[in-house]
Amino acid sequence: MRKLKNVTLLALSFASLIAFNSCSEDSNNDTVPQSTVDTTNGTGGNGNSATTEKGSITLYRIEGDNIVKVEDYKVTGKDLEYQKDTQKHQEIWTLVKKVVPTEYRTKMTEFLIYNGTADGTAGFVIEKNLDLTKWKMGIAINDISDKQELIYTVIHEFGHILTLNNDQVDASINESSCTNYFTGEGCAKSNSYIYKLQSQFWGDIWSQFLTAQKVGESELQKFYTNNSTRFVTQYAATNPGEDIAEVFATFVTRNTGANGNSIAEQKIQLMYNHPELVTLRSYIRKNLGYTARSLGASSTLPTPGSWKKANSFGNPTKSH
Repeated sequence: MRKLKNVTLLALSFASLIAFNSCSEDSNNDTVPQSTVDTTNGTGGNGNSATTEKGSITLYRIEGDNIVKVEDYKVTGKDLEYQKDTQKHQEIWTLVKKVVPTEYRTKMTEFLIYNGTADGTAGFVIEKNLDLTKWKMGIAINDISDKQELIYTVIHEFGHILTLNNDQVDASINESSCTNYFTGEGCAKSNSYIYKLQSQFWGDIWSQFLTAQKVGESELQKFYTNNSTRFVTQYAATNPGEDIAEVFATFVTRNTGANGNSIAEQKIQLMYNHPELVTLRSYIRKNLGYTARSLGASSTLPTPGSWKKANSFGNPTKSH
């Protein structure tokens, strides 16, 4: 999960997405289909209101390339304006599709539009099934005027699904039985991206990290300062889960390959060592390049490490 602060960055109007969507091959109509699920009891259609995330505005079910509205939560004021702006919901979803290919969207069952002001977040993903086969993605609609920041958020959050789904992590193995890296959701498989990263690049500093994790952010800051050349951003030092999401986002958004022999660069090279990830990188960059051409701009990709929370920490006990 990525958090926001009031830091001034070069903002690109999110309204430009409309121009982008009109010339994209996978654009949808602005009308969002309505679910036939009865949600008048305010439970989100699943009968469990306790699972509603803070700031929830509108919940959608993902059906192929489309999103189908499940519930409009009871909101007022600015959140009601956000809720009524279904065209913007559709624009955000269109961007998600440009980042997440079909084979990974089949692992996503729900899409949430929410207001991240209360908890300071820009996006999140959470497993919907304990076996990690299905996931929910949420994007905060309250701070999407900076289009590059939004793109980075979607890429980062997709990085979690990419590296924590059931193909990568075995949720049936508990922490005491895990001989690899335990992600929190399950035991990383031996050939998983996250286990390769954690075993190769965290092993010699693992005891330092566990100590810092117990003490709190001040000690995490010392941990990062002492090991800054190992991480693409400070946020990546939060834990291996955030590390690999940040490495993936840098891998996708940076124009050049690995540059140098630092451990941070070796992590980026780890991405390049997997042909399927190189193909995925090309897919995302090509799709997002349509935006640049439609706007007459050289690039819509954010500068790696420039996002608003790059120089902070997330929750070290949560992998996404």
